[in-house]
Amino acid sequence: MVTRRKPTDDMFDAGLNLHKWVKIHYHGRADAVVDPALARMVRDETPEVRRMSDVAIGELLELGILCTQESAPARPTMMDAADDLDRLKRYIGGETTATFASSLGFSSTTFEDVD
Repeated sequence: MVTRRKPTDDMFDAGLNLHKWVKIHYHGRADAVVDPALARMVRDETPEVRRMSDVAIGELLELGILCTQESAPARPTMMDAADDLDRLKRYIGGETTATFASSLGFSSTTFEDVD
């Protein structure tokens, strides 16, 4: 959803797939894989909104990488993924404290302040 790439994209050949592409290019840098149109949506927002967007995008990418691992036992359970998405939704909605922490170890403190 955040890359705007389809798993059937022509770029995915010779063993490359969406999961591998994101994993190869992401390395904590969402700008390397996020759809530029999505990034532009928050460009003129306040630093707080941009930071929340960075947290949300980073969490979705991390969760997507975890949920699409080749080995099913290595993937989080649907309950863990749903809990993370619910916590993220509450964080974005302002219902939680100033930071976000997923059950999978991802946290808004991972991101530096946006100036």
